[in-house]
Amino acid sequence: MKTLRELHDEAMRLANLAMVARHNQEWAEAEALARQAYEYELQAAELTAEGKESEPTRSILYRSSASLAYQFKDLAAAQRLIAKGLSGFPPPQIEQELKDLYEQVNFEHHLRVRGVELENEDFQMSIQGQFVGWGTILYDEFLKRLKTTRTIIDRTVQRVMKAPYQRSGRIAKAFRPFTPALSTARQGSFAITIKLATVKDEQIPMFVTAAQVIDEIMAGMELVNNADERGLRDRIQEEVYCRNFIALARDMAPDGEKVNFVGFTSPRKSVGLTRLRSQIEITPQREKEGEAERTPIQVEGILDFATARRRQAIGLTTQDGKEYEIVVQEGLDDLVKEYFRQWVVVTGLYDKRHIYLSDVQPSEE
Repeated sequence: MKTLRELHDEAMRLANLAMVARHNQEWAEAEALARQAYEYELQAAELTAEGKESEPTRSILYRSSASLAYQFKDLAAAQRLIAKGLSGFPPPQIEQELKDLYEQVNFEHHLRVRGVELENEDFQMSIQGQFVGWGTILYDEFLKRLKTTRTIIDRTVQRVMKAPYQRSGRIAKAFRPFTPALSTARQGSFAITIKLATVKDEQIPMFVTAAQVIDEIMAGMELVNNADERGLRDRIQEEVYCRNFIALARDMAPDGEKVNFVGFTSPRKSVGLTRLRSQIEITPQREKEGEAERTPIQVEGILDFATARRRQAIGLTTQDGKEYEIVVQEGLDDLVKEYFRQWVVVTGLYDKRHIYLSDVQPSEE
């Protein structure tokens, strides 16, 4: 019969192999190794006696067993093992780690009951700046970037699936297979983990995976941050999708005052978006031969009406009641939707009748 130490050492060896397999996206191999590691670690945990004299070994082994069960998604087993670890006399740090793990396991159990399954892929978004504290951030700064992240995920899926760019109307379910799910924020800056989830029994489209979508987003963000427009256009060859990605990346970028860093980390790559929003430009539509000359303009007001007839346009009304019609290039519509019925500053080219949009951002109160 193996000793507690031998059982634990074998469990850790198999757990490390499982970690390597996950990094290589060998999901079946990773699950099989995690199950084997779990069996050894559980045996080791059950050899410990109940009582203070067995701590912290006992609670550490139950925490490790529960973590391994969580890796291959036996959530019921993970919950039971966490309860066993907490039933002893765990030191404060191990107790907190057990409680944190229980929150994550319980969260996934909650989703599973409602037919939502988390994919094996996720990425982290972290935000730093003057208006970001230890696990705190201004609500608007966070919400804006969260909504934009969802849009980038959806548009990346559509592009990878070679779907035509859709300006308006409801997006078909086939082109929105992933539902972002968030883990709790971390201290040190403001960081959240975004997991891609799918609805149980709904078919996932062929030729698109969570890993592929995340890798495309990471690569695109790096090219935007490096001001490598040629590289970005080589990667996103459809002009409208490329313009859309630049617009959304710019909307997430730091302003240099409230936020000075937006970072993205996946199992395979880390990208820091440090290029300021003001440095990321989109060239507005230029006039064609015979059209009225367009001059630069910046105006503040509320976006208060929209129309898809003839040209894709929105309306803006200033504080003194002056009205402008704003022409929106294909690809910039996602950006405009986020600010509809809000006070904004619009930048573009003006021909005395229309403003041809190049940027829109919230008005400073």
